[in-house]
Amino acid sequence: MRTSSLALGIVAALMMLGPVAVGADDLSPYASATEAYREGVTALKGGRMVVALPALEYAAKRRVLGAQLKLARLYAAGHDVPEDDAKAFSYFQDIADQYADISPSSPIAKYVGESLVALGQYYATGIPAIPLPANPRYAADIYRHAASYFGDAEAQYQLGRLYLSGEGVEKNPSLAVNWLATAAKKQHAAAQATLGELLWKGDEVRQRQARGLALLTLAHENSKAEGDEPKWIADLYQDAFAKSDNATRKEADLLLPENLRRARLHFPRRHSRQKARQRRGPRLRLQPRSGVRSASARNQTGPERVLRRRRQGLSASAACGAISPTTTKLP
Repeated sequence: MRTSSLALGIVAALMMLGPVAVGADDLSPYASATEAYREGVTALKGGRMVVALPALEYAAKRRVLGAQLKLARLYAAGHDVPEDDAKAFSYFQDIADQYADISPSSPIAKYVGESLVALGQYYATGIPAIPLPANPRYAADIYRHAASYFGDAEAQYQLGRLYLSGEGVEKNPSLAVNWLATAAKKQHAAAQATLGELLWKGDEVRQRQARGLALLTLAHENSKAEGDEPKWIADLYQDAFAKSDNATRKEADLLLPENLRRARLHFPRRHSRQKARQRRGPRLRLQPRSGVRSASARNQTGPERVLRRRRQGLSASAACGAISPTTTKLP
């Protein structure tokens, strides 16, 4: 707890720091850029946008990272202020210009990764108001930096999608699967669902329906846990489950994390308790069977993989093992 509080304090301090170049004749109601940032955050929490915006803008112009990020998010989302992609783009660009090469181990690295992903999305679609023409190739370069250097899961997912579609890059299903699998192992629900759909249908990769169903189940559960499951993920999961046979469901079940298997969260609620018991066997035998499976899994994969599977969800070997692009569909 003490270490966590110290880390949060360091991040907060870094978010308020920035080069400040204020002239002697700069008349301002703020004692410093840091004080302006603090005042802006307080006003923002209280919904006093008339006070918050000038304070945050003052701090952002003096390169206070926290102020730049808050303004970028505000204008990108259009909450409390009119949506303004041009302003959001400008603030995200400022962050990228200052911190693109900061150490990936820095406490603020994740915010830089977030800013790079936002920039990539703007370059992928363009902003007519600036005007900023769409440039998918440059968007791919930005995603690649955020994905490889900062390890950003959203960037890895977006890069995987580009390699699937061939937009901005040469189409490469193998690289697409690699990036999607990397993001999926970080519990990125959209990446899990996209990779799960590929494996379930056998599109661009060798078909692995049990692994596909397991990944779709994880995407479904992770999305629900976040409180806002996208309809496309729910639809993919329900469709795959409805079309799978009992053998595929059981195999997918064994690939899921132990706690998820035990709770049987992946069984749709429309199935009755009686039908569930028919699949599982008598209630009294549930715990012994679960224990035997766990011991078997440990013997096969080793303690480290079991621990990793519990911590990360579907393990790398279970989720993505034996995945290979179909030779007939490779470019």
